[in-house]
Amino acid sequence: MRLRLLPNIVLLFVATACCNAGTDSSPNAAPSESAAPPLPSAAAPSAPFASAAEAPAPAPTATRQIAGAAHILIAWKGAERAPKTVTRTKDEAKKRAGEVLAQVKDGKQTFEELVAKYTDDTVSKAANGAIGNFERNAMPPAFADATFAMEVGTISDVVETAQGYHIIKRTR
Repeated sequence: MRLRLLPNIVLLFVATACCNAGTDSSPNAAPSESAAPPLPSAAAPSAPFASAAEAPAPAPTATRQIAGAAHILIAWKGAERAPKTVTRTKDEAKKRAGEVLAQVKDGKQTFEELVAKYTDDTVSKAANGAIGNFERNAMPPAFADATFAMEVGTISDVVETAQGYHIIKRTR
């Protein structure tokens, strides 16, 4: 039986000697130039940061800017989406918007009453001028800038867009 095992032992010795050829296998030997770099141990961190506390925070997601508003629209003939019944000039519309703003500020009538009396926006008129909630980029820049600059419950000055002159009440 010993004779049968002997060829296997010799083969094992030859294979081990072949794989370690050109290296010093003693524990104190310096690695040779052809030796592969050591593999990282399981205890060593694989990321460039030692702990999660040192890792950079994930990039913040974009914050949606949402506001709500109601408005009184005073349009002029030829303004974007102006009803065909509007015949006033742009100057007349501006003057009328100033007059309506003065009425809003004097407080004798509610905003909603003035919407019913003066607005040319037939869609929002039925909702007391409410146009709902919207993202900043969903409205013309002048309208959005005015709305987002106000506190909830406040009224804007007259704001001009291609649709006409607006008096805006921020609702959200």
